[in-house]
Amino acid sequence: MRIAIVAPYYPWPPSIGGVETIVRTTAMELAKRGHEVHVITTPFDVVTMRQVSPYGKEEKDGVIIHKLKPGSIRIGYARLIHGLKETIRKISPDIVHEHNLHPHLFQLAKWKKDLKYKLIAQPHYPVIELDFLIQKILKPVAELGLRYINKDVDKFIAHTNLEREWLLSLDVPENKIEIIRFPGVPPPLFSCVDRNPAKDIIYLGRIVERKGLHVLLRALYFVKQTYKDIKVTIAGPADPLYLSKLKTLTNNYGISANVSFTGPIAEEKKCAILATHKVFVQPSLKDYTPVTILEAQAVGLPVVATKVGAIPEIVEHGKTGILVNPNDEKGLADAITLLLANEDLRQSLSNNAKREVVKFDFIKLIDRLEDLYKMFTS
Repeated sequence: MRIAIVAPYYPWPPSIGGVETIVRTTAMELAKRGHEVHVITTPFDVVTMRQVSPYGKEEKDGVIIHKLKPGSIRIGYARLIHGLKETIRKISPDIVHEHNLHPHLFQLAKWKKDLKYKLIAQPHYPVIELDFLIQKILKPVAELGLRYINKDVDKFIAHTNLEREWLLSLDVPENKIEIIRFPGVPPPLFSCVDRNPAKDIIYLGRIVERKGLHVLLRALYFVKQTYKDIKVTIAGPADPLYLSKLKTLTNNYGISANVSFTGPIAEEKKCAILATHKVFVQPSLKDYTPVTILEAQAVGLPVVATKVGAIPEIVEHGKTGILVNPNDEKGLADAITLLLANEDLRQSLSNNAKREVVKFDFIKLIDRLEDLYKMFTS
């Protein structure tokens, strides 16, 4: 099959976020299976919004990457992509797989009869992550547009029951919705068994305000009253202004010696860094299904996370992790302290999570995606 994946950001060079990770790993696995895979994107970073590589076409990991110029107007993270129609015309794909509720979805729905492709839309439940005022203002307009064009989309991929219900509320027919529980856990993490938890707490993911890391730092102030030498790792690509704010807070709370900011972590090093910690913490104020929660569970870390988005669909309170309210530093501190003090509880949560997380085996998810594609091309 010839597949064109359209996403405004792609981790080559690294533009690291949940959507970007799903796009990259999906594209690489499909290419490995012998499909001709094209990713149409921009050479911009989703965190800093800066250009990080030249325009043009290149091949990486068997995937052909088309890095096109974005439009000058940006609506939150959303951008028009110049030359998108011409690029798709040249590729002549069997399937166009679109990510996000961005302007290019409406363009692709309009062009599909002319360019003769099947259109798969994976919106990533955008109503959770409205970081900009303009996104909130235009959300009803985008949802109205989705009601109008859903007849031209061959299939919608929902990650969760929460997203499925949202699509149904926008008059998307039930038979057009396929639940495939992205994000998936890459196979190497399931075999990451050599744990040596010399450190206490780790957060791994994008360092932006909606991830709630300032709440985590406030919680650590309380945890330090009991565990004076607590060691905490905060890893991931950062919004520079927010990172500066966090470093100032560590000084203000007297925890700068306890917290290490390590920067982005390469995929091949995730096992090693996760395996050296006792507890994974996801303190998000807004989120959907953070892949790093699943990765931590696969490695065997008990998880403390907030009850936002679809996190309660991937963390069962008291069984596979502990859930707390968002923006509640005392509740977060109590959950962290409980786990650090109780090794038996940590082990129980770890064992349960490792059994449950196999539902998110990435290879099985791509099997289902490939079968979905074949429905429209066989």
